Amino acid sequence: MLRLNAGFAPPAISSRAFGQLLAAGTYYHALSPRDHLRFRADAGWIVADTAEDIPQHFLFRTGGDTTVRGYAYQSLGVEVGSAIVGGRYLGVGSAEYTRWVGESWGIAGFVDAGNATDDLDDFALAVGYGLGMRLRSPVGAFRFDLAYGQDTSSVRLHFSLGVRF
Repeated sequence: MLRLNAGFAPPAISSRAFGQLLAAGTYYHALSPRDHLRFRADAGWIVADTAEDIPQHFLFRTGGDTTVRGYAYQSLGVEVGSAIVGGRYLGVGSAEYTRWVGESWGIAGFVDAGNATDDLDDFALAVGYGLGMRLRSPVGAFRFDLAYGQDTSSVRLHFSLGVRF
């Protein structure tokens, strides 16, 4: 699965002209009827020479249940004082192995890495890894993950449902 998004804000409707490009890809591979691998990657770029005057909603932050597990929701980005704000660049990747133990439940191991930054020279991956449980349902898998955030030396519990497109 590959998803590409592009947008543009001209000066007439925005305080600053900018473009936004976002690519997301997911690859599933069945090793056997009970063993599955999933690889996911996201990349984003705000086409502007600075993030100044670009609304935060359009800039990139990451972290949380469906991006970099082991970190709080949108806690990875550009540090400004004690706040985390969005950056012009995004990079996130994930690898996950799931072993379906029963007909409707399985266990998973995963590694996630990513961050958002305003300067590619300062880009540093935040890494999270852990174990989880999967429950199949008609709307997709329920995911319960226990993840360790390497940069924060903390463990977080994450929940998500369904397929992320």
